[in-house]
Amino acid sequence: MKHIIKTIPPEEFIENCKTPGVTFSSLSSSSKRALKERLLEDQGFICCYCGCRIINDDGTKIEHIKCQKRHKDLALCFDNMLASCDGGDKDRRNKVKPPHLLHCDAKKGDDDITLSPINKSIEKQIIYFDDGTVKGRGEEGKELIRVLGLDTGYLVSQRKNIIESYTNFTQDDLLDELKWITEKHNGKYEPFCLRTIHKSSFKY
Repeated sequence: MKHIIKTIPPEEFIENCKTPGVTFSSLSSSSKRALKERLLEDQGFICCYCGCRIINDDGTKIEHIKCQKRHKDLALCFDNMLASCDGGDKDRRNKVKPPHLLHCDAKKGDDDITLSPINKSIEKQIIYFDDGTVKGRGEEGKELIRVLGLDTGYLVSQRKNIIESYTNFTQDDLLDELKWITEKHNGKYEPFCLRTIHKSSFKY
């Protein structure tokens, strides 16, 4: 999971929020689209939780770190918003078989998480292994994996495929690649951008 540095909300969203009685659900579609685009720009067009590629379409969700149900006062707070993948929700609604387990925003639902991607220490909370599996570092890391479903088979296979693409890299090329993925290119991060991989035979 990558640390996200928030910028500022788009002007259209700010102006829409000044409308008397406005709620998140009543925001104009153009405001929500501008809001989603700003969130994506901040995140380098990757999901705030799993790190897969996302774009400004119906498959990308505006996620509230602290859920709207219990934190209504934060429903229009830009710093409480991130962009998430649909986490398999579309497949579930369309009854696609075999379905993969829900993850990210779809799995989190109304649950809260102690740490989120806007916390600087977030990248230290999850350990990635070369077989695509993950492990939480301490209770906060374990909570992230449990609440967000980051250990679902679908995500494990996606991470494994990314890691295996580095198999034939020389040591120098691999170091260059790992350095390269720490930065945005054309405003985007590489999907998953896994910088630190541990041997799956060595479990913490």
